[in-house]
Amino acid sequence: MPLDGKQLYKRLKKSPTMYNEALHCPMILEVMANSEMGTYSAFCKKVSISESQFYNWRRDYNMFALCYSIGQMYSRENWEEMGREVRFGSEELNDRSFEYWRMIGWSRFGVGKNSRIRLNLKKGNNPAQHYTELLQQASEGDFTAGEIKQLMEAINVGLNAHQVFELQNQIDELKKDLEKIEANKDVKNMHTD
Repeated sequence: MPLDGKQLYKRLKKSPTMYNEALHCPMILEVMANSEMGTYSAFCKKVSISESQFYNWRRDYNMFALCYSIGQMYSRENWEEMGREVRFGSEELNDRSFEYWRMIGWSRFGVGKNSRIRLNLKKGNNPAQHYTELLQQASEGDFTAGEIKQLMEAINVGLNAHQVFELQNQIDELKKDLEKIEANKDVKNMHTD
């Protein structure tokens, strides 16, 4: 069914999709366990939320994160089962089916991935907080080993720059305090007896 952009826009403007555990937790499990869907983007489409809103829900609501994590296992197992069917299928079916299976593995699970990565970082956080957020995302299996290494190196550079700026701010504050002390040094204390 084609997207009716005007209708969706009006609905979202009138009443944006708010998180509802009783509705969205079972739904993410069902979508992820469905071998025809099996992706968080299918869930986002069904619920009419953005990718960033999905990641916010995953970060902010523990039960949703748990359900999504379990749903990922079902999705991965469906993919593995499809691979077993391809492996034992007929010879003519095998070549096209294998490429299709491999492409699903790449797009859904990062198998053989060499493309873009998705970051779940809060805008406005400092590099130390981003570092923690990336470690959390890595622990959930969102990155390959090479990706997490590159991300950590980039965050370390940002963290060092952030620390230098913070240190410079502290030095500037100390200089201002020192100037105040110097300016008040020659003033006699009027409250001495």
